[in-house]
Amino acid sequence: VAIYRDAAGNLQEKVVSFLEAVMRVNKGLAPVDKEFNSEPGWTFLFTMKQNEYFVFPNEETGFNPSEIDLMDENNYSLISPNLFRVQKIATKNYFFRHHLETQLIDNPLTRAITWENIRSTSKLSSLIKVRINHLGKIVSVGEY
Repeated sequence: VAIYRDAAGNLQEKVVSFLEAVMRVNKGLAPVDKEFNSEPGWTFLFTMKQNEYFVFPNEETGFNPSEIDLMDENNYSLISPNLFRVQKIATKNYFFRHHLETQLIDNPLTRAITWENIRSTSKLSSLIKVRINHLGKIVSVGEY
């Protein structure tokens, strides 16, 4: 899924199928069209694939990922409770699982702790995409 901001400031999604991505790569293009609908004022924000990681803000604790250095290992204890991976994606319905969670139980009491379900593209605007290496370190912030 590619996420864009339209001219009115609303977030829009464009699903890119595997076939479409392969066809674009075979033509020498990027798998995702970052210029999609740029004429009416859309701007590309990020892509979202299964098993990619996002840092969520937390109003209860006052955690805002845009206010700290996500690459600094000293901040990992603050980041860890708010780090989720994309579990699955449906049209305007995004399922996230906490990065340490091993069970697929959607208990309503543990929502926003072990899992999250976002049913609107507008709620994606406060998430920050990060890339995690095989040792669990954040190696990139934002689209890569």
